[in-house]
Amino acid sequence: MDQNLRAAIQTSTFYYFLIATVLLTIAQLSTMMVIVLADISGKESVVAASVIGPCFAGVFAIFRMMTNMQYLVRDMDDGMRATTYGAGMTAIPFSVLKFVFALIFVVVAAVQLMAIF
Repeated sequence: MDQNLRAAIQTSTFYYFLIATVLLTIAQLSTMMVIVLADISGKESVVAASVIGPCFAGVFAIFRMMTNMQYLVRDMDDGMRATTYGAGMTAIPFSVLKFVFALIFVVVAAVQLMAIF
């Protein structure tokens, strides 16, 4: 793969990750504000669904994008790995990070669900 193309794909995948994380965090914060400030009695199931939906979407997005980054880094040639950029990218533990970020979404959703019920 052309190294410039691969670097562009890596950069766009990282930005997609940031965008997905920000949007899903806003969705979860909005849901938390509804849980705390609104009267949800009788509507617990609807609010719970609005918690679980973004949680699943966030976990899927994180796993997909971090896996893409793993594949792109694994595809580097030796010349690219020798650069500062290549060394920095290969040092990132994507396989661990995807579980850490996914766990954050699950923990936030669990806290929100405990607040509902």
